[in-house]
Amino acid sequence: MMPKIVPLFVILFVNCRADNSAISQLRQAVFFGYDKNVLPLRSNGSDFIPIDVSLALAPKWVDMDSQGILTIIFWLRLKWNDPRLTWDPEDHSDMSTLRITPNELWKPDIALFNKQDLNNGILAADQRSSSVNAHVNSNGDILWIPPVSHKVLCEGLSYDNWPWGVQECSLEFGSWSYNADQYDLDFYEGKDSMDLGEFGKYNQFQILRQSAERVVKTYECCPEPYVNLKFNFSLQRKYVVDPNLGRIDNPEWKLAE
Repeated sequence: MMPKIVPLFVILFVNCRADNSAISQLRQAVFFGYDKNVLPLRSNGSDFIPIDVSLALAPKWVDMDSQGILTIIFWLRLKWNDPRLTWDPEDHSDMSTLRITPNELWKPDIALFNKQDLNNGILAADQRSSSVNAHVNSNGDILWIPPVSHKVLCEGLSYDNWPWGVQECSLEFGSWSYNADQYDLDFYEGKDSMDLGEFGKYNQFQILRQSAERVVKTYECCPEPYVNLKFNFSLQRKYVVDPNLGRIDNPEWKLAE
């Protein structure tokens, strides 16, 4: 009997030791009583302070079909503060950051309103690509940068000089269920444009111009104001790849440059 009992004792001992690690103790302290389904509002006396949620985009790749459906891959940057997830690093081996799987956290329900592939839901960070860790800082600030891929309908589609003409598109984001009194959506670090630093030179398209606007609106169903962020941009195809002829350059591209 003893040879069977000893390995079991060793396993239990190792597991108990693992639970006493500094990072495990920090997780237990931070997440004790935490409910990820509750909005992390701060109170100011009898009033609640809206959560500040900021958003940024860094496009990586785009393509467009003849129906005006734009496929876009980008890094989505979301930042917010959850006052329930705070700690003093001096009490936890000077650890000031936790890397947490997003399904353990409350997350802002940011939707992409002109999303076309609704089979994967309307959220900007959908289930296919939202498993990357979020960084939780000791002051409660949370930064989450998931890579995402979406299809959106470009309402500014023009068939003039197709496929070489300039096309107008937009990406419109906002909370699906929370109004501006519950959380306030704004541009990350005040930058009202997309970050094109990761937009590779091997894209068949070039983004020519861009702008962004923060819009506060009300709907017929609801008197409360809602905040949307709308990124507008124009793009033009530089070349196409034919399976038989290879690369065919846009004859007007030099003029566009």
